Amino acid sequence: MSTEFNYQIDYGNFAASSPKPRPDPNAPLYASEDGVVASLSNSECIFQVSRSGQTHVMTFQVLQALDQTREFRTLDEHIARVMEVVPGLQSQRDGIVRVFEGLIARGLLLSDRDFLAGLSRAPLREPTSLRAVFIRACDRPAQLEKLLASLADYERRFGANRHYVLLDDSRSRDAANRHRDLMREFARSSGCKLTYIGSSERESLIGRLTRAVPAHASVLPHLFGGMRDGNRFGGGGGWNLALLLSAGARFAMFDDDHRLPLRRLENAAAGLDPSPSTPAITQFYRNIDNALGAGEEVDADPFELHLAAVGRPIGTLIASSEYAIDRESLRGLPLSRLGHLDGDAPVLSTHHGSYGSSRTESGAWLYQLPASDRAELVRDRDSYLRNVELGSLWYGYRQARATPTTAFTPFAFDNSVLLPCTNPHGRGEDALFSQLVRLCHPNALALELPVAIGHVQEAQRKRSGRTLSAHTPRFNYFISDFVQRQLSEFYAESAGDRLRLLAAHLRDVGAANERGRLHQLREYLAYSRADLIERLQQQYDGAPEAPVWWQADVRTIIEANGRALIAKAAPRLGDWDEKVDDKACATLLCEEVHRLAEVYEAWPSLWEYAREQDARLLGTI
Repeated sequence: MSTEFNYQIDYGNFAASSPKPRPDPNAPLYASEDGVVASLSNSECIFQVSRSGQTHVMTFQVLQALDQTREFRTLDEHIARVMEVVPGLQSQRDGIVRVFEGLIARGLLLSDRDFLAGLSRAPLREPTSLRAVFIRACDRPAQLEKLLASLADYERRFGANRHYVLLDDSRSRDAANRHRDLMREFARSSGCKLTYIGSSERESLIGRLTRAVPAHASVLPHLFGGMRDGNRFGGGGGWNLALLLSAGARFAMFDDDHRLPLRRLENAAAGLDPSPSTPAITQFYRNIDNALGAGEEVDADPFELHLAAVGRPIGTLIASSEYAIDRESLRGLPLSRLGHLDGDAPVLSTHHGSYGSSRTESGAWLYQLPASDRAELVRDRDSYLRNVELGSLWYGYRQARATPTTAFTPFAFDNSVLLPCTNPHGRGEDALFSQLVRLCHPNALALELPVAIGHVQEAQRKRSGRTLSAHTPRFNYFISDFVQRQLSEFYAESAGDRLRLLAAHLRDVGAANERGRLHQLREYLAYSRADLIERLQQQYDGAPEAPVWWQADVRTIIEANGRALIAKAAPRLGDWDEKVDDKACATLLCEEVHRLAEVYEAWPSLWEYAREQDARLLGTI
């Protein structure tokens, strides 16, 4: 325990507040450590620092001063704040200075320089090699052809000669045959090594895994399921296949409706934004061609841009010039919001934005945009009606940012440590994967790069109908939110043990009686809809100047969710048929959580076998 720190501030008479000092841009910034407090007496307490666990004894007066210094600001600003907020201290500047000097000496007030220096100290860790570039495809030869054309341009320009693997989930034989032809043409034009994995190759791999890990043979057909389960879309099967075939290495992944080059906004910034809540930039365009030409093309090799970051500790990146944190960007941020920035934290995935078609099926997020982006959305009635269908836009970040979880599919993965599989079926497999990575590796980070990739869907989609309807999350979002709520209950160090514990939790959900399962579904849907209503109401109240058409649609969404909250309908998730009754909902929940539990029980053993096989497993296909 640290020595007692009981400097007493003498309270004088309350005087008029002094003018706030103008911050010195060259002065160091300080922020107080976060912690928990326990009382020792009427005048003293014990303060335990959350990050280090160190304990300090201090008076409540010193604690009160410490509480006013949570955000990174100059000492002059902190002193002025204490003198303004705490009655009777307007004439005690010298005493406050001495208190702050003591807090700095004991490490309870941390300077920006020391904070950044601590982040930059990270162990040397050389990433593993790139196993392959995987492409998920399904019944869209025209889209795949455009992607491969852009990859051929990339290979001619950079001569990287990478290994490409097509994960083909096509149900149409004609589409599958066309995909094979396109891959052969790409091989001839690029000289790259190619591997095609269709239904027969997938069955052969399942047979090999069945012989190697017979205890989990029953789960294998489901684990690598095709893109469609009945009428249910899902790209998780191909995702899981890529994870297994790259176990122990790094890999990159495209969808067939992606295309290079990567592009960045003209005002993109170097460095890393330390704030975990900086909003993305959304820009709207008149048509898809305008969106595809927005920004400027990235000159660097797009793969190397990601591979230079994925698999490295965040501290190593921060120590470089490309991802250095500008000390001024810390201003106003408390240390409690920077806890994700641990120098040792590994970057297990890297991401980029998109230009072209939206990656979301609903546009409810449009009504929660920052005011500057909202102005572009609602510029006039015609552009608004076009923009809400999300057919031609830019979505991404101006500056790199590190975050524990993300909403979209990564581009590059570090699979040298066990990465979790995702649900083979249903939309939202990317959000679920992100939460599971956090479950398996609590200190790991995803790095959003200030670049975007082209995304052009096969046809214009109408999203406004879903946007204006009651929010009905899909099963994968239900599980993702469930995992987020359970994170604090997981203590095991091993990622495999954590996945097995998750399986037990899921089985517990499914083992509830029918009434209990229905209660879980109703409670989740009520929370999701009430949360959306609250956020939209705040937006509505804060934008009285917004056009009437925007206000009308916000009211429509709020009212739709309000009606759903009080309706006596079955608690259906978004993947389930609209005609299901209560009993069917309870049955579906039971079936799906048990099936997913079986997947997570099997995955650690399957991944470990694949890691031991190294590149040989991919080579056998």
